[in-house]
Amino acid sequence: MLFKKSLLLLCCVFSSTAFAERWFEVEVLIFKQRPAPYMQEDFSLDKDPIKKSNNLDLLTPIYEEQAKQDCINGDSRFNSASFTDSLISVSRSNLCDESIDYLSSYNVLPLSPLAPVRDDMEQTYLLAPEQLKFIPQQQSLVRNGLKPLLHTGWRFKGASKSRSEHISLFGGQLIPAPYIAKTANYQSDDFINQVSFNSSLPTTEEKASDSWELEGVFNIYLRHYLFINANFDINEALPTGDIQRARFSQFKRVISNEVHYFDHPKMGMIVQIRKFKH
Repeated sequence: MLFKKSLLLLCCVFSSTAFAERWFEVEVLIFKQRPAPYMQEDFSLDKDPIKKSNNLDLLTPIYEEQAKQDCINGDSRFNSASFTDSLISVSRSNLCDESIDYLSSYNVLPLSPLAPVRDDMEQTYLLAPEQLKFIPQQQSLVRNGLKPLLHTGWRFKGASKSRSEHISLFGGQLIPAPYIAKTANYQSDDFINQVSFNSSLPTTEEKASDSWELEGVFNIYLRHYLFINANFDINEALPTGDIQRARFSQFKRVISNEVHYFDHPKMGMIVQIRKFKH
């Protein structure tokens, strides 16, 4: 009896481990919805920021490499060489060094990161554009006047909820943060007493971090089935200069190889998880 229980336990452990080590690829196409004339939702309420720590950022290294190559190729947004540099023919590769913030050089991010083609199962990596299959859907969105924000995908090892990776996703237009005027805070009572009643204390302007039109986190985990947990902010600049953030938070059980659609007043998302080499 004890032997049978031990054997059953070993079989369950082996089965669970084998399942968790299977690899998948996911493709995600996110687009912005048309403005709805009679929208009921109120997006003016402040929400807690989406957690960004311990997330896996696959996009930034690719976008930075693309921008650096643009710089080397003479893209006009990097034309800051001095007249002296032009006279002595300084190499573009020398000017395009690591001191440049390549990510912030984009006003609008490319729709799909130009990741290299890979076919391994070593660590999570982005799909190359030629490995994406939602090209017809992307073209259909454009024909219908909708704005795609991000079209990408990645390959990953299936994992439980506690071990699964949270992938940082962002795209669209760069939205500058407004400047906030702050009055200088003096701690000395003697100084404040010397300031006349009608005079104003000096103010400074502080600027928060800029935002991308789309920012968020995408998580997939295994628990007998595949589950998607997605949290995004759709950011829009208001006429006042402030940024309005519409929160997209959806959780869904999905089946591999099926195409799933996630709807929201501000954005739509098309997702497919495909088995990879199993």
